[in-house]
Amino acid sequence: MSEKIKFSKPILNIDEKIKLLKEKRWLIIEDEEKAKHDLLHIWYFRLTWYFKFFQDKETNIFKEWTTFKQVVDLYSFDRKLRLLTLDAIEKIEISLKSNINYTLYKDYWAFWYLNRDLFYLKSENFLNIYDWLLLLIKEKQTNSSSIFVKNYFEKYEWEYLPSWMLFEELTIWEVSNIYRTLKWNIQKDISRVYWIDFIDLNNWIQLIRTIRNISAHQARLWNREYIIKLSKDDKTIWNKLQRYIDETDEVIPNYYNTTLVLNYLLQKINKNFSRLDDLKDLFNEYSTIDKEKMWFFENWELEFET
Repeated sequence: MSEKIKFSKPILNIDEKIKLLKEKRWLIIEDEEKAKHDLLHIWYFRLTWYFKFFQDKETNIFKEWTTFKQVVDLYSFDRKLRLLTLDAIEKIEISLKSNINYTLYKDYWAFWYLNRDLFYLKSENFLNIYDWLLLLIKEKQTNSSSIFVKNYFEKYEWEYLPSWMLFEELTIWEVSNIYRTLKWNIQKDISRVYWIDFIDLNNWIQLIRTIRNISAHQARLWNREYIIKLSKDDKTIWNKLQRYIDETDEVIPNYYNTTLVLNYLLQKINKNFSRLDDLKDLFNEYSTIDKEKMWFFENWELEFET
């Protein structure tokens, strides 16, 4: 392990950053006042996430004829892509919460999540997740600022919320942990609503919560490969997923494959939901963005229409 060095980078004001970009990085800045405004409100470090797609890796010098506007356009494209993604995930998250709740409370009453027999707890890992979730649920109920929670506890003596109220307080991450610790027969009942294998749904939910976190925290989304990848044994959309061309046949954890998942679920929730028109409009608005770096190749939409 190399020896650490003392942090000694100089602090540059916006004028100095403009000068650095123009004179040492060779970036074309046609409107300096607009660039200063963007650097003030977006901030230099955040834009560096997008600089690298226009720079030489060794020298950090921008490729010939690269403009500051191109960088900001890429940033703006990514920002709008995140918003479109969050809109899709919100619909899916609400559907999952409703579906999981209905599947369980209709047979096991309002406090089904306290029934340990519904969960697979033979694995120490799943047992730890379940016990942790119960502690988290109790904490959320105690510290919630929601009016409906306060009204409930003012009226009833019972220390737990009915599941349909509780799920309004839970995040997609917490809901995903509840789903994957449920017994398989219950997971299957939930997944049937979407005409999907229950193992596939489990994998998809893990991906969705990862994408949501990236989007909600304003991180770069458009062309990155994600930590969570879909299974190469996916049974639902296996023939459409992009894979690495090698012996492993691993699915590429990219935005294209994520779009396949989001669009499939949206169509099962409501046949009028579709991401295709929104994506086409965004691609048209930012026609200079290299869509192939997102793994969207020519005629990509045909895979979604069949």
